[in-house]
Amino acid sequence: MISLSKNETEQADKLIEAFKKDVPEITAEEVTEVAQKLEDEKVFANAEMHVDIERKIFEIVNNKIPQQDLASFPKGHPIHTFLEENKHIRVLGERAGQLKGMENSFTGLKTDWILIARQFASLNIHYLRKENQLFPFLEKHGFNHPSSMMWSLHDEIRSLAKTFSKAVKENDEKTAQYILPVLLREAGEMTVKEEKVLLPTSARLLTEDEWKAIREGEDEIGYCLIDTPPMWNTNRDHPGHLEQAGQEQTVVNVEPVPFFASDKSRSLVGGINLEVGTLTPDQINMLFKHIPFDVTYVDEFDEVRYYNKGDERIFPRSPGIIGRQIKYCHPPKSMHVVEKIVSSFKKGEKNEADFWVNFSGKLIYIQYFAVRDEAGNYKGVLEITYDTTTARSLESEKRLLDWE
Repeated sequence: MISLSKNETEQADKLIEAFKKDVPEITAEEVTEVAQKLEDEKVFANAEMHVDIERKIFEIVNNKIPQQDLASFPKGHPIHTFLEENKHIRVLGERAGQLKGMENSFTGLKTDWILIARQFASLNIHYLRKENQLFPFLEKHGFNHPSSMMWSLHDEIRSLAKTFSKAVKENDEKTAQYILPVLLREAGEMTVKEEKVLLPTSARLLTEDEWKAIREGEDEIGYCLIDTPPMWNTNRDHPGHLEQAGQEQTVVNVEPVPFFASDKSRSLVGGINLEVGTLTPDQINMLFKHIPFDVTYVDEFDEVRYYNKGDERIFPRSPGIIGRQIKYCHPPKSMHVVEKIVSSFKKGEKNEADFWVNFSGKLIYIQYFAVRDEAGNYKGVLEITYDTTTARSLESEKRLLDWE
């Protein structure tokens, strides 16, 4: 891989042939160690080069990696969720391949093409759960290679699925027929990478409590092509279980404010004194949950400290990202922009930045604000994201309540 990154193709070919001839087996652990070492040494010029070279190498080492038995985990374990989804992804691939091979199916079986286009688009959920849940815990164990490399592969598959869906919707058979085989290959290869390397490595590194946190976060984001899996270890009172059982969770370690015997003050018992007013943790959570936009806060150490859990978040989040470095919270191809914003905020050169993008048929406005204390010291970044579609369509004025 180093030789390929230096364009030393002759030397790379010799090493590849030697590997094929002399190496009978390479374990998932050895693969991840090499991948992380190359990541740490910044061997590759960019994510695109890394992806291209790693894809070529994986084709060579794939058959040398033994398949690990992952079926021993208990019912409802996140690994079973990923494996079950991968089964459905393979079935989807088989159905799509058969449909492509049928003469005149694009016109004669158009509803089938529309259905598989929707199902390929739903792969985004499968990848989101890995990016938001699995990757952060791997990073905490010193393995950030999936965030910096696999995320790019996810984005590539997402882009293919989006192009395919658009072509089907617009009756562009030529584009749909061209894109589908590429999409099938990329999505299929990703399931192999997960089961040969990513999941065995995760099984080796992650603790039981970390897997339970992942399981809780899965319920927030949703599932790809499968129904909600059963709760894992229902005798254990982890947060997802408490919510299903209808029990209330208690907030602890909150310093109560002085209480005076007054009806107006009853809700302030156990509250937190703010700059203006006092709110209880429950009230703070309710307020942020009802705010009609996404809020994410990253502290001065570049770690995610908070996001609001609104019912209709534009970009899904899950508990695994708390404590995660911001550099692993964005696709590698856009990371240089995030780093530039944060660097400018820290230097005091800028205080805000904004973007707007088309996403799922909506115009999404994204704003970044530098957070500073009273002395002007940098204390982090506040990200606000909201849907501007309705606001942009407003005209004239509305001064009367029009409830019916």
